[in-house]
Amino acid sequence: MKNIKQSLIIALTLVCGASFSANASFINFNDYTTSDYVNQAITGSATSSADGSTLTLTGNLWVTISELFIITPDSTLYFTMEAFGNEAEWYGIGFDDNDSVTASTLFQLGGDEGTRANQISSYSFGDGAVDFAIDVGTFFTGSYDKLVFILDSDRISGASLSFSNVEICNDTTNCESLLSTPPSPISANAPAALGMFAMSLFLLAAGRKRLKS
Repeated sequence: MKNIKQSLIIALTLVCGASFSANASFINFNDYTTSDYVNQAITGSATSSADGSTLTLTGNLWVTISELFIITPDSTLYFTMEAFGNEAEWYGIGFDDNDSVTASTLFQLGGDEGTRANQISSYSFGDGAVDFAIDVGTFFTGSYDKLVFILDSDRISGASLSFSNVEICNDTTNCESLLSTPPSPISANAPAALGMFAMSLFLLAAGRKRLKS
C-alpha cells in the first residue's frame, strides 16, 4: 500500500510539472527590466507583450536586458523582427560586457545609415515580420552580461521596432526555434504523465480492494 501511494505522489508531481510552458528557452521579457544603454537612449519606451514573447521599442532608443549569455563557437541567435511606424536610420541587436558601444559585438539588421556593426541583413522597411538566425559564434565568443536591442532614429520621429521569440541556442537539440511546428503550451510529456496518474489511481483502487477481501 505504501508503494502504491508513492506511485500516486510521483504521478501527481509529473502531471504538475507537465503543465509548465514548453517555450522555456525563448526569452520572456516579462522576467526582465529593460535598461537604457549608455548614452543611446534618447526618447521613447520599451514595453513587453502580455505573454512576454515580444519586446517593442518606440522612438530613438537602445535598451538592454541583463543576464549571463555564454557565446560559444556553435551559438546561434534566433528572433523575429518587425519595423513599423516611420522608418528609422538603423535597426540592430547585439551583446555587451563593458557598458560601452562596441561595434564588433553588434549586428546591423537594416536601415540606410552606415555603421561599423556587423552587417547581417538588408532589412527593408515594409518587409513586415522577418525571421533571423545569426551564427553569433562565428563573429565572437565569450561571456556577456547584456543583450542589446537597437532602434536608432535620431532624425525621424514615430519609429517603432519589435523583437519576438528571441532565443540563444548553443545546443540545437534543445532549440525551440528549430521545431517544425509551434511548441504547445503543454509539455509533450503531459500525456505520459496523465497515463501514469491514471495507472496509479487504478493500482490504488486495486490495492484497496485486496485489503478488503
